Amino acid sequence: MGVDKVILRAFLNTLAAIGILILFLFAALCTFYPSTMMKLTYDLGMESASIHFAERAYKDSDDIYYIAYATEVAIGEGKDGKIDTCGERFIEDDEFHAYCLEKDEELGGSVNGTYEQYVCGQVCIAKYCRGDKEEAVECAFEWKGESFQQNNAVVAVLITALQAGDSATAQMIKGKMEQIEASVSDTDRAYFDRTLGLIKN
Repeated sequence: MGVDKVILRAFLNTLAAIGILILFLFAALCTFYPSTMMKLTYDLGMESASIHFAERAYKDSDDIYYIAYATEVAIGEGKDGKIDTCGERFIEDDEFHAYCLEKDEELGGSVNGTYEQYVCGQVCIAKYCRGDKEEAVECAFEWKGESFQQNNAVVAVLITALQAGDSATAQMIKGKMEQIEASVSDTDRAYFDRTLGLIKN
């Protein structure tokens, strides 16, 4: 019996040491390697943790890839709060436009519209869903770019408002569209007119 107890105690001590080592390694990864934890937690189905670590990695490195990753995961999970906060930081990054152009080339036109307007639209929709309707509209017009391209942020918010039966927001968008109507190019005119026609008086 004495020998069995010694073996059992040694086994339990080994398990405890392994457990402590795993906890130490996990803590070290969390502290010093958020980019690794970002991918590991996502693979484990821990999307909220993955977004958190991606934000940490962005803060530490200022690499736009990480805030783009956080935004995309938030969009995929429908987390409006994180879509709003991460997405706005993504859009405000100096490298946002260049990153989006690279993404368009990578996607090869698989996104209906540009990647940039997809992100801007999703962030504006998140703002709208959080109750910040006026801000959503203001940001949509600010981020739509100089043209009125297919599926831009304004259209994204308008469709969301129409689906919600929100005529007040739709009318707000209509008023702003009428203000920019004269500056719309011939290339975008037909799409602009179709969009404006969706809004009832």
